[in-house]
Amino acid sequence: MHIIPLKSNRACCPCANSIRTKKITAIFQPHLYTRTRDFFYQDFADSLSLLDEVILVDIYPAREAPIPGITSKLIYDNLRPGIEKSMCKKEEILNILENKNIEVLITLGAGDIDNYVPEICKILENR
Repeated sequence: MHIIPLKSNRACCPCANSIRTKKITAIFQPHLYTRTRDFFYQDFADSLSLLDEVILVDIYPAREAPIPGITSKLIYDNLRPGIEKSMCKKEEILNILENKNIEVLITLGAGDIDNYVPEICKILENR
């Protein structure tokens, strides 16, 4: 088992290529409603589609108020057909990981998803 916390989805591709024989799961927390809407939802979906499984959590709002219709579902709906995918609130991620067979886990996001990494490590190391 490998646990790789990353802050940028750009790191995703080289990392994925170096461990391609393993099932790669990513937890992704998009950053900002405007960035998701205006620039990145398709790019995020394209990059994440290189992986085997994607777990999307809610957008990290930082300084922004929610924008109606702009959610992680935009990315979810644009992931490649056939990819294992799910959505949840970040507060649910530990419970979800308890029941998953994880070979390689990548956390991605510019928000606070990295705050969960110590607890994620405990869950995965205790298997």
